Order: sequence, then C-alpha cells, then structure tokens
Amino acid sequence: MANRSKFPLIMAMVNGKKHYEKLGYLNEISRAHIAILGFYPGWSGSGMTIRDVLSELKSRNPELLIGQYTILGEAPDALDSTSADTDKGRKLDKEDWWVRDSAGNRVQWTSLYGAYDVNITLSAPEKNGIRYSEWLARRDSDKYFRPQDFDIWFFDNVFDRPAVDADWDRDGTNDSRLNETVAAAFREGHARHWEEARSLHPRMFMMGNATDLSSKQYSEKLNGAFLEALIGLSWSLEQTQGWEAVLARYSSAMKHTLRPSLVGFNVHGEKNDYQKMRYGLTTCLLDDGYYCYTDVQVGYSSVPWFDEYDVDLGAPIDPPSAASWSNGVYRRLYQKGVVLVNPTSGTKTVNVGPGYARIKGSQDTAVNSGEKTSSIALNSKDGIILRRQTSGEDRKVFVESVSVRTMPTPATVRIYVRGVAVNTKNGDLYFGNPDDINYSVTVPIQTRESHIRRMAIAYLSTAFSVKPTDVRFLTF
Repeated sequence: MANRSKFPLIMAMVNGKKHYEKLGYLNEISRAHIAILGFYPGWSGSGMTIRDVLSELKSRNPELLIGQYTILGEAPDALDSTSADTDKGRKLDKEDWWVRDSAGNRVQWTSLYGAYDVNITLSAPEKNGIRYSEWLARRDSDKYFRPQDFDIWFFDNVFDRPAVDADWDRDGTNDSRLNETVAAAFREGHARHWEEARSLHPRMFMMGNATDLSSKQYSEKLNGAFLEALIGLSWSLEQTQGWEAVLARYSSAMKHTLRPSLVGFNVHGEKNDYQKMRYGLTTCLLDDGYYCYTDVQVGYSSVPWFDEYDVDLGAPIDPPSAASWSNGVYRRLYQKGVVLVNPTSGTKTVNVGPGYARIKGSQDTAVNSGEKTSSIALNSKDGIILRRQTSGEDRKVFVESVSVRTMPTPATVRIYVRGVAVNTKNGDLYFGNPDDINYSVTVPIQTRESHIRRMAIAYLSTAFSVKPTDVRFLTF
C-alpha cells in the first residue's frame, strides 16, 4: 500500500504493449505506486511467466500495488485469430449473451478493437443460475487472479450507461442508450460483476475505468477509479466541459469509492510537454489521488518520469481544495511544500509568502530553477510545486503570527501560533493552519504582548524540543 504521508503518488497505466519481460521496462514500472498491467491468457516472454513479472516488480518495490486489466462490456468474436480471448466469444455464442439491434445484428460501440458489445442486463438469458457478469468474473479469476498475487482487479469501460442504442430488453425494438431504465439495468450488470469478483477475492482492491460513480448501483462499490484522459485529448472532459468539471468529477470519484479510494488522475500529452504535465499534476494534488501521465506517442506502453515525481511533499495539511485561493489560483498546503494551479485563461500572479523555493530540476529548468521565491506568476493552464526551505537558517522555527484571543472568562486567553516549520530532535514538523499549534493559558488580563510571545516560545521549546534561540517571529 502506498504511503499517503508522501506525495505525489504516481500511477502507471501499462496495459498496452506486453513487453513485460524487458527488465528496463520493469524498472520504469516499479517506480510508481500503482501499476495496471494487461496480460493475456498464457502470456510469456523470454521464458518469463506472469508470476515471474509480478515477482520482479515486487522485488524492486514491495509497496507497489499491481493490477490486471479486464473488461466486461465487450468481447472478441469466437473466430478472431488475433485474440487470446476467443473463449469469451464461444461462450457468448453458446448462451446468446451478445447485445443485438432490432434486426438481430450484433453491435459495436467502437470498431477500433474488433470487439462486440455484450448484454450484461437481466434481460439476457440466465444459464445454470448465472449470466455473463458472473461467468466472466469466474473465468477471469481462474485465468489471472487465482494463479497470481495481484493487488488490484481492474475493470475497463465502467460507463454509467450503454454506449450504443440496441435492443437491450429484447423486445424487438431498439432502446435509446439515454433511457434511464436501460442505463440502470446496464449499471446493475457491472455491479453484479464486481460483487462476484469480490466474493472470489474479498481482499483484493477493485478499480474501474469510470466516468460517474454517483449512482446507487455504483456508489461505494469499488475501491478506486481510473479517470481516463481528463486532460489532453479532443474528447477530454477539460476540453469539452472545462477544468471545473474535471475537479468536480475527481472529487466525486474520491467521494463515491470505498477506502482506500485509489483514484487515478490521467492526462495525455507529449512526453516533453512539461506545462501540461504540471497542469495535470497540480490539479491532481488538490485531492489525494494518483497521477498518471500518458505519452500520446506510445499510449499505455511507457512510464514517463518527471522531476516533480521525485519531490517529497509529505502529507497534505489542507483538506482537498474546492475553491480558488487567490486571484483565481488554487492552492493546497503540504507538510514540505505548496501546490499551485492556475486554471484560468490568463497569467496570474500570487504571493505565497516567505520560506519557499522552486524545486531544482533538469527538465524545465526555467520553471524548476531551485531559486527562492515568494511571488509566482503562473501561466494560464499551468501549475507549480514549491518546496519549503529546510536547510541552514530555514531549519529553525518560523512563526508567521501569534494572536491573542480573549476567552469567555476574562482572565483566560488562548494563544494561536501559525508556524511554517519546526525542526525537532525527531525530525521536521510542519504547520499550515492557524489552529495547528494552539494552547490556552490563564494570565492576568493586562498581560503584555511581549510576555505572551515569551510564553509562546516556551511552549514551542517544551512541546517540540526546540531551542528558544531557534525561534524567531516574522510578524507579530
């Protein structure tokens, strides 16, 4: 399980080319926190088996969560000589589980993959007490999940409604894909599939390539969601509905998944489009998901790596950001840094205050120069990660402000200390919210502010083993 006290979290979607026998490729994959692979039944490469690949990955990164790709809603023809999954087609032929139009023809939501759509609703005939949703879960369990120790069962194409009009209820008339009764029956078919999968592997995480998980059939049924191409393609949500819709879908996926909410935030772009990568990554860091950047030149067959991935932001201090912080820019504070993203149509300048520096990178060195900064000009659709300074003078206690608030009893005040960083004998502690360090003391009502300051220093010294000489006030 990835340590969620150390962000960013990275996801590798690598179900494209199956060259998992290449050790260099395994090295790339193992750097991520989640990896979704796409084996086919009987896969082998240079003498390696599926089990060997998983063992190699785990030896490199024991905390890596590894998933296997599966798909419910479509299947290849039984006679497709290019597919290793023709057993699905034979079963669908035998049990008459294909979805057909009113003329009796099989339908395809897309012809790109040479597959035909499956009727996963209860209108399809029941055979031996099950339908395709249950049969496929058992088949995939036998092919992939019983023989190997995967962590994640990945389900592709978790649409919230069918992608095509067809005779879904088998009454001889085509049904609109927008019909809510048809859509609910379709979602129920997915839910039955997941239920069967979970009964077979109750300790495995279930993750779907999903759009909307808020329906009663989908909500809190999966442990995670892959939000494919939120940014970067002609059909991406950011392109068609705007950045705010991206943030809303992301937030909804976190809300409607079971713990540990393994939500992948996917962006497509050129591998050297550092601005687009930052735009996506900083948006992802506004919540607690896993970032996945896909190189459009090779698709899901590589793991592009960026300077920002190697930054240790620590854990988030702020809750997920749902509203702009300053001048249209969104911000989220972390223990060891801050994340900023500008989703607007113009350049925006914001003041982040003292104690921050750009990360030092080797890719986009104009942005990641390592320089100290307190003011940032962010281009439209760009973002940045700033680190808290933690060396030399900057390792001492920085107190932004101390305020005294009168309590209900006249002789009692509460002292609030907003701190940037505290270097203790046990390591660095960071505080971002005014109430992160607070305590109450009883003092005479006329106590001078200088005395309050001394008490604050004494408290920090006692509570965090900080030398009094290492405490200085930026403002008071």
